[in-house]
Amino acid sequence: MRVVLLAAGLAVTVSFAHAAPINLVSHRAQYDVTLASTRPGGMVAVRGHSVMEFRDVCTGWTTTQRFIADMTDGKASAVHSDFTVSSSEDKQGRQIRFKVRNVVNGKPTQRFDGTGILAASGGEVRMTSPHGQHFALPNGTLLPTQHTLAVLRAAQAGLDSFHQTVFQGGDLNDLYDTATVIGRPVPKNRLNDDRAVDSAGLLAGLSAWPVLISYFPHDSSDERADYEVAYRLYANGVIASMSLIYPNFTMKAELVKLERLPSKC
Repeated sequence: MRVVLLAAGLAVTVSFAHAAPINLVSHRAQYDVTLASTRPGGMVAVRGHSVMEFRDVCTGWTTTQRFIADMTDGKASAVHSDFTVSSSEDKQGRQIRFKVRNVVNGKPTQRFDGTGILAASGGEVRMTSPHGQHFALPNGTLLPTQHTLAVLRAAQAGLDSFHQTVFQGGDLNDLYDTATVIGRPVPKNRLNDDRAVDSAGLLAGLSAWPVLISYFPHDSSDERADYEVAYRLYANGVIASMSLIYPNFTMKAELVKLERLPSKC
């Protein structure tokens, strides 16, 4: 399966040579998060929200995502999670600066600060927190926004799948081999719920595609994904409702508010 997807990735590279430019819109999206389904060992209750801010800053993009949720597992143990990740990327896809914070039940559990630099022969991440850590990035790695652009170009070209290594910002565990599957454009009459929360008209007249991305640990022999994300992606980069699929439970993030953010670019 992964060999087939890798072959599709070669077609993506060729087809994108003369692709029309994609304009990613600066916006703030708010989502309500609930439990969609559970399996043995999974969460039995989830209630929370997530906010994503994306900005075009002319020479690059900045992204801030915060996820806050109260979750209960099968043993009735309560978990309050407050996860924030912020990053800035240049538009050449060569550099990312990132900060990751995770606080669980009031106690910090993750703190990553660092910079990733990509070149034709690969790249490297250097961490300032934890201080002194560094690791290599393989040749062909994409940063998060460049990966979103690759998905949109593939969708516009009518391709249904491709494979790509992506570094999301964080430690070595945030380097993934991804498999992306893209469905046919969503019929306009099925986008009414998204438009109802789009007071700024950011989605008016735009195409949207169903997308499923599976995240596999990089260079692992394990054929099981760490997790998957299924979402509706609009042509300007706005993500509508999502499903966050983990091995033993699935959360749904429903778009409840969409705002335009000011940009001079």
